[in-house]
Amino acid sequence: MLSVPLMKYVLMAALRDKLMFAMAIVLIVGASLSVFLGSAAIVEKSQFTVVFAGSGSRIVAVLGLVLFVVFFIRRAFDSKEIEYLLSRPVGRLSIICSFALAFSVLCVLMGLGVGACVFAVSPHLFGYGHVLWIVSVMVEAVIMVNTAMFFSMYISSASSATMATLGVYVLGRLMGQLLGIVDSNMVDSYGIYSMAMQMVSVITPRLDLLGQSSWLIYGVQDGYSLVYALLQGAFFSALVLSATGLDFVRREF
Repeated sequence: MLSVPLMKYVLMAALRDKLMFAMAIVLIVGASLSVFLGSAAIVEKSQFTVVFAGSGSRIVAVLGLVLFVVFFIRRAFDSKEIEYLLSRPVGRLSIICSFALAFSVLCVLMGLGVGACVFAVSPHLFGYGHVLWIVSVMVEAVIMVNTAMFFSMYISSASSATMATLGVYVLGRLMGQLLGIVDSNMVDSYGIYSMAMQMVSVITPRLDLLGQSSWLIYGVQDGYSLVYALLQGAFFSALVLSATGLDFVRREF
């Protein structure tokens, strides 16, 4: 099912586009900026620095990976590389799975870079909460790159695919607040909009539960486990990859 040459092809494309080098520069600049802003705080300078560095670096990492995936897929379609791969003895599902695994490797590398950035600005605060935060950021990135691959294969416009992916990201980050409004007395829990939101929440990843900034300062206090983060990543990645594979197998070139 998996093709090592296809995985190398994706990783070489990341090297050719200097993705990791560019993201490393951005993370270094972000860490320096967070240290500068943290030094201006009156109290809890270390806590302010690590929260600012963590929040900024995770957004930059997800955005950079999403842009790379979308433009990589669209470039492969526009240059007829996909059609060339299909002319070889490689199955369509093998292409999807190989691409997804290669993108996941990039997510792990990016997560390690983000973790190194957070550790560099606050080494004395490092603990289990940081480890869980780093792993959950990796899971979040894997979910988003698989979502980006789905939209970039389904939508022919790179900009539209990027906006659709970022829309899913924003929705996932706000899902906790939206469900809190539904469960409160502010709206009718049995209204059409509340029921629609509850249905949407079933297929929308709870990104608000991943990479919580409080873990970087206070540790894990809400019983959140590493297993839950991995299960959420596996479930939503499988859901998106299934939709991607179904669309790609049925497509005629």
